[in-house]
Amino acid sequence: MGHNNGFRTALDVICPRNYSRPLMKNTPRFVLPLTLLILLAFPYVSPAPIIYREGEGFSPGDLGDIEIKRNAEEQYKLAERYENAHDYKRAGASYRMVVRRFPRSDVAARAQYQSGRMCEQEGKLQRAFSEYQILVDRYPRSPDFESALEAQYGIGKAYLDGKRVDVFGVPTLPSMTKAQEMFQKIVTNAPYSRIAPAAQYGIGQALEKSGSISATVNAYQQVVDRYPNSDVADQAMYQIGYVYLQASRTTGYDQTAAVRAQESFEDFLLRYPKSEKVAQAKDNLRALQARKTSNSYTIAKFYDKQKNYKAAYVYYNDVVQQTPDSPEASLAKHRMDQIRAKVGEAKLTIGNQQPGQPAAPPRKMQAQTDTAGRPDYAGPPAPTPAAAPRPQQPTPMRTPSSASDVTPAPSAAPPPAASPAASPAEPALPSQ
Repeated sequence: MGHNNGFRTALDVICPRNYSRPLMKNTPRFVLPLTLLILLAFPYVSPAPIIYREGEGFSPGDLGDIEIKRNAEEQYKLAERYENAHDYKRAGASYRMVVRRFPRSDVAARAQYQSGRMCEQEGKLQRAFSEYQILVDRYPRSPDFESALEAQYGIGKAYLDGKRVDVFGVPTLPSMTKAQEMFQKIVTNAPYSRIAPAAQYGIGQALEKSGSISATVNAYQQVVDRYPNSDVADQAMYQIGYVYLQASRTTGYDQTAAVRAQESFEDFLLRYPKSEKVAQAKDNLRALQARKTSNSYTIAKFYDKQKNYKAAYVYYNDVVQQTPDSPEASLAKHRMDQIRAKVGEAKLTIGNQQPGQPAAPPRKMQAQTDTAGRPDYAGPPAPTPAAAPRPQQPTPMRTPSSASDVTPAPSAAPPPAASPAASPAEPALPSQ
């Protein structure tokens, strides 16, 4: 009897009673009706699908509660009703439904354009740009083709002006790269459209803000070469000179960049004499000349202190020739008289030219004047894009054509050049 009781106890421990079995048997009777009740009571609670778009990350797809109509016209009218009610999200989804279900209908291209507009209304500029691009790719003969390009340009301009790029739905830092990509896409889409010159100019602006000198000059030069009669051609040519002007200041005074800036502004004045930027170009040329004069005067004083009177005399003479009415010129004339009295005229003779005599006009400017008088003159060639190198030291004396060609090598390098006498009003170009 005790053995039986022990066996019964062991069985109770090993095989405990399952209390959930009756509940599982009755589950279908409760769960299925409850599920049907939820589906009937809440027919529109299904979440939208998650879609990944390049450049945007993951985002909710179109709403799942958009009514599907029997034909394209009715679907389009439904979208218009949503738009009139300012429900841009559902309006955009309904417009896209037209394109997906009826891509060959008469209203499909218009619906695609409207889809981009609705994205803009929602503030989703990156997706709006993509929606307009679909129109450009699929419906190039649409009456809204040019409007789509202009809308894309407006979006690119927003990023150029500081709009932040969304990554996974979160605004990040402003991106000039994004603006450049958008403008480049527009030029690629329609290189001969009305908006193409402005888009190409926008590429230059984005690169200029990024600090890439050679790429910026190249982008602006393409505006001048491809669209010489456009509204932005003169601005592009002016900016080439301005980019070099800013580059000349990066290391105190970059002589090569300054020369390129001067040549670019001179070419600009010859080619676009009626541009609204003529006054600015002339101001910049005066600033460059003042900077050049200041630099020559600084070098002259350096050689003067080294008792290299012949080299100092040449640079003082440069100052007088460059800006004869400047304060530096008055000081230079006075010091030239002192040097002549000290060392004599014979020691200051350079070839067949006496220092102090006016130099012949530069060959470049004379050639420009002769060419401009021709009836078939179409404008000077644009400068070759190139990054501005660091300033060079004066070379030993050879010919009297310039100050740097008559200067013996000093025992020490000249000090940095002085600050410019004047500066333009535009903001400084970011350094590379």
